[in-house]
Amino acid sequence: MPVSVTDIEVRIGRAFEGAEKPQVEAFIQDASALIRDYCGSRYSEDAPGIRAVLCSEVIRWLSVQPGIVSERVGDIEVQFGSTSSVQQLSPAARASLKRYRRKLGTVALTRHEGADDSLL
Repeated sequence: MPVSVTDIEVRIGRAFEGAEKPQVEAFIQDASALIRDYCGSRYSEDAPGIRAVLCSEVIRWLSVQPGIVSERVGDIEVQFGSTSSVQQLSPAARASLKRYRRKLGTVALTRHEGADDSLL
């Protein structure tokens, strides 16, 4: 696993206790899988950029409270509603991971004279 619970604890400045550790471990596994899927064959657990994105996504997931769509501090406003899954890569994460994705390219196809049209 590229990131440990300790890596997350160091970044947020507190230790996880009891039921929090399994949740953090599950978030690490989920985020790692999403990042691996997003990056494809260029995924490397040891890449510092990938580790940083993985940690930041886990921390973001930990800070989101289910059912809260938005919060506001000035004049205290909280909006509740059904939300989509929190466990998805943020736009910032996808932008940071772009360099690890396979680049799209084109392939030029030519047809030779006398080619067998029955194969088309």
